[in-house]
Amino acid sequence: MNKLTQSLIGLSLIVCIGLSAQTATTNTAVTNYGIISNKVKKSNEAKDDAKKNTKAKFWVQRAELMMEAYDVNRQNLFLGTQQLIVKAQYGEPKETQQGQDDEGAFEKYIYDNVNVTFKKGAVASFEETKPIYENPLDEALKCLAKAEELDIEKKETKNIRKAYDNLKKMLERNAVEIFSKEDYNGALNCFETIIDINDKPIMIVDGKQIIDTVIFFNAGMTASRIGKNDESIKYYELARKNNHKDPNVYVFLKQKYFEVGDTAAGLTVIEEGFKRFPDNQPVLIELINYYLVRSEGAKALEYLNIAKKEDPENISFIFAEATLYDKMGEKEKAKETYMKCTSIDPKFFNGYYNLGVMYYNEAVRLYDEANKLNDQKAYDEAKMKGDEALANSLPWMVKAHEVDPTERSTMETLKTLYYRLKMQDKYDAIVKELENK
Repeated sequence: MNKLTQSLIGLSLIVCIGLSAQTATTNTAVTNYGIISNKVKKSNEAKDDAKKNTKAKFWVQRAELMMEAYDVNRQNLFLGTQQLIVKAQYGEPKETQQGQDDEGAFEKYIYDNVNVTFKKGAVASFEETKPIYENPLDEALKCLAKAEELDIEKKETKNIRKAYDNLKKMLERNAVEIFSKEDYNGALNCFETIIDINDKPIMIVDGKQIIDTVIFFNAGMTASRIGKNDESIKYYELARKNNHKDPNVYVFLKQKYFEVGDTAAGLTVIEEGFKRFPDNQPVLIELINYYLVRSEGAKALEYLNIAKKEDPENISFIFAEATLYDKMGEKEKAKETYMKCTSIDPKFFNGYYNLGVMYYNEAVRLYDEANKLNDQKAYDEAKMKGDEALANSLPWMVKAHEVDPTERSTMETLKTLYYRLKMQDKYDAIVKELENK
């Protein structure tokens, strides 16, 4: 049985529509870029100065400077920032480009150090063409580690801890930013770095260690995207054991355990999820699917009834209920429930198709029983019942074909039905239709 129940990025056409008649005006963003660039140059020179590079304070300040370099454009270019505000911060662009992609029209402003893409008059993305420092967050992390090493007297502990807190926020933003660009390895590295920072002894205050279940969850999800199942399970488990508030942790963790073949652990996880979030639909669906696959109809129905209380008109639940009755041999209940699906959604293909299949299979069973009989009269009576069941299958298969005229198995079944029911014109038409597919 089927289980209960993201976009392609097209090529972007960019058209240059001209250069700005004037150079960018002096503005806050450009000024900040210049100031921070100069500070970084001085810091780079000071790295080799023994009078400075042996002091923890220097490395803390350098780490903070690297974070400023990372944030120089990000503090202005939030998703959704209006175009006029960007102009106020950055001045007139050197060049303007327009184009079209799968999501519609866009406009791009070209500046000396950054390109900004707008959609519907707001920032959609940006690209730093001349970053002040390559990988500034990596450098900030190294600087803080150096500061810890040199801070023998612990005079800079408070400042180091504060800098680590700021770095974590920027790493999290960077993770989200590059995750959206499908750089899952880079995003996972950011999340793992945050976890490592939280594990540092310097971050433990009054005996309390920082437990960030959101980061655990995000690390688990990101690891899953690149097939790192062991890492994914590890981080999802950390989120679960620390009472992460999103029920999906139980769903995703159960799925990961099943992927690696540990169904016992997966079942334990999803059952725990149900105890904690008994009304959560995704958790319930995972439980239902588990018992559906195992053909444990009664158990699946138990959870299905719980799910239906929250969403009684959910056609997926009703259809699953019908198929369960079908599997359990409760044919009348199955037919009634399939018909409920089609009454809720008159274009619900699976409801019509399964009704047709039920009657068809019943006809096959009756024909098999008839063929075992030696008495002609008994055979004729049994065969007549088979013919009736076959005739009952026909209208449902016809309706399924009307809903989806391209579905081949429906057409093949109709071919058999028309043949057995001696409907020659219909038979010839469906044969021709099949030949043209």
